[in-house]
Amino acid sequence: MISVTEAKEIIKSNIGRLPSIIKPIDEAVGFILDQDIFSPINVPSFVQSSVDGYAFAFESIKHFSVLEISELIQAGASKQSVISKNNAVRIFTGAPLPEGADTVLMQEKATIENGALVVSGLEIEKGLNARPIGADIQKGALALQKGTLLTPASIGFLASIGISEVAVIKKPSIQIILTGDELQLIGKELNFGQIYESNSHTLKAALHQVGIYDLETICVEDDLNTIAKAVATALEKFDLILMTGGVSVGDYDFVLEAAKANSIDQLFHKIKQKPGKPLFIGSKDDKVICGLPGNPASVLSCFYNYVLLVLDQLSGTKLVLPQVKAIVSNDYKKPIGLTHFLKGKFEMIEELNNVNPHCQVTILDGQESFKMNSFALANCFVELPEDVTIVKAGDEVVIMLFPR
Repeated sequence: MISVTEAKEIIKSNIGRLPSIIKPIDEAVGFILDQDIFSPINVPSFVQSSVDGYAFAFESIKHFSVLEISELIQAGASKQSVISKNNAVRIFTGAPLPEGADTVLMQEKATIENGALVVSGLEIEKGLNARPIGADIQKGALALQKGTLLTPASIGFLASIGISEVAVIKKPSIQIILTGDELQLIGKELNFGQIYESNSHTLKAALHQVGIYDLETICVEDDLNTIAKAVATALEKFDLILMTGGVSVGDYDFVLEAAKANSIDQLFHKIKQKPGKPLFIGSKDDKVICGLPGNPASVLSCFYNYVLLVLDQLSGTKLVLPQVKAIVSNDYKKPIGLTHFLKGKFEMIEELNNVNPHCQVTILDGQESFKMNSFALANCFVELPEDVTIVKAGDEVVIMLFPR
């Protein structure tokens, strides 16, 4: 067996990124940009009013105390007008200033008498409320750098400079292969010896939460030839295969043999951890296969600790769980030799007068790998390293925050 650290380093060293694809910007949120984007235009491309008000030439108010209002300019005006020195124009937010104007007085501070703007006694600076050309970005400037995560804000920014599509790193297509003759679909009656299949629902929800939707799920019987054929088909169609169950060393655990039958290179099998010790990860060409244990809590634990890292390697994302330090609220003992990922519930504690607020975590009951009731309440892992055997209330521990 290898350590948790060794397993994660093997993933980082052996799994490369997927190719670049072109996406319309409306479909690109959550992807990683695979090109530098330079602005093809100035934004704004004209001097623009930032408020509803009155525009004029700053020099004119040195000579005139009252400015005649000569016209009204709305946003979207298709032609730039020209203003006289003794005139002002009624203008609205986003509208282009007329030629000769450089300052805008917001309407709340304006005094209008007999259709004219009274400017005497006002403290006004040149350029007030007038956005210069290229105030947001100038033509030719770097808008977004390669490697940027595309968010709703960055999508809107790209749209504002006229970019309709971008090159991004592909997200993997994924097949989930479920093994286990004891599994029954939800909605059907359980026969003796059966359990409801839940792992596919857990994995699909977890993948959807991180923005991956190109998924397919199949359930196969516990038979070596059947599993091997399913893996062979998946290798032809999908970038990543997630298998649940059959990854240990029992008489009906066929994942390792199915991997060998398909010439999949084993990166590792078995990690010094609990839950999820028998985890298998292998690769063939640019395809990756993850053999997850069958117990539901082990599946989700391995997903958070290793599959997210695989996804990051494939797509350039940063999905791995963030780590912070917290004060544990209860005692916990464990044997030496295995890293434990314990289901925990953290909260921010504010002490009297908000002095020294800190993160407190409670290690939940029900840590067994088949139990999901405590996982459903948890919002973090408490990671206890191999050499730690006991933590006491008040000790500082490392926690890993679940996605929200």
